[in-house]
Amino acid sequence: MYMDLKRRMVDVFKYMDEKGLNYGRSGNISVKVGDDRLLITPSGVIKSAMSPEDILLVSINGEVIEGRHKPSVEMPLHLAIYMSYSHVGAIIHAHPVYTSILAVIREPLPPIIEEMMLYTGGEVRVADYAPFGTEELAENAVKALKGRSAVILANHGVVTCGRNLDEALEVLVVVERTSQIYVLAKLTGKVHSLPDEIVDYYKSLFAKKIIGQ
Repeated sequence: MYMDLKRRMVDVFKYMDEKGLNYGRSGNISVKVGDDRLLITPSGVIKSAMSPEDILLVSINGEVIEGRHKPSVEMPLHLAIYMSYSHVGAIIHAHPVYTSILAVIREPLPPIIEEMMLYTGGEVRVADYAPFGTEELAENAVKALKGRSAVILANHGVVTCGRNLDEALEVLVVVERTSQIYVLAKLTGKVHSLPDEIVDYYKSLFAKKIIGQ
């Protein structure tokens, strides 16, 4: 069931591994299929070595419908986002280096380039710290995601969202690239965010296009 979509999820993890956006057994992906079901990657496996058969089908309440593994330990995070934001159709949680640097220093990614604004809707906030896999982490991430398509998890990694999997991946790529620009720019001591009026303009565009507001 949903074999083509499962294959795409596997391909995305391979791409993420090749591009340094994730590694090893870390990270997870989910995609909504209908109003009350989603596909989600398993826990404890090397993600770039997954097969489509490893991916689980679960209900929006977290019940396993189909699958031979345990679902990702971050399933509460995925479920909370879907239940809070109806426009989200896919979620990627990953541990890319430069965005993880911001996670460790607990510093948000400011709106420094226009491309970023088109994909994220504004500053990428840092969610308050909570241990991985917990309901508290899920709640903190949902709060920090308001009006955005990405959130940095303190001392952890990043979560990106999209209306579909390809869009969630695009957001991840843009966030990590912008994080790299920001971290390197900070070494010079001169970082300038976009003007407020430009930020407001792109926030409005993002809200209309992505969130439908």
